[in-house]
Amino acid sequence: MKAIQTKGIITSIRAKVDGSLGFSGVTPELTYEEKVAFMELQNQELDCLFTPVGIPNAPKMKVEGEVRGKSPSTRLYNVLYVYWEQSGSADAFDSFYKMHIEKLIEAYKEKLV
Repeated sequence: MKAIQTKGIITSIRAKVDGSLGFSGVTPELTYEEKVAFMELQNQELDCLFTPVGIPNAPKMKVEGEVRGKSPSTRLYNVLYVYWEQSGSADAFDSFYKMHIEKLIEAYKEKLV
């Protein structure tokens, strides 16, 4: 995996409920190899430095904090939803979800001493 340095423009910024920001941006035209390098970084935690062009020695602000992705419970919910869609189950998703969560709970309860 390669580190990438390029100019870019932030085109939109969205405030998230957890206090973080989501943003989109654009790059200059890229070669095939540059595109591949960008794609390899998708879903990777990155160190980012955004420096405005034309402002030499711009003061830097360091943001301390952890990048949080989806919670494990949200990830499980999403995976079960996709599984429900792909299985073609006649049950409503809510019933399907509760049944599978109960199976998980019971499986772990059986392992308790």
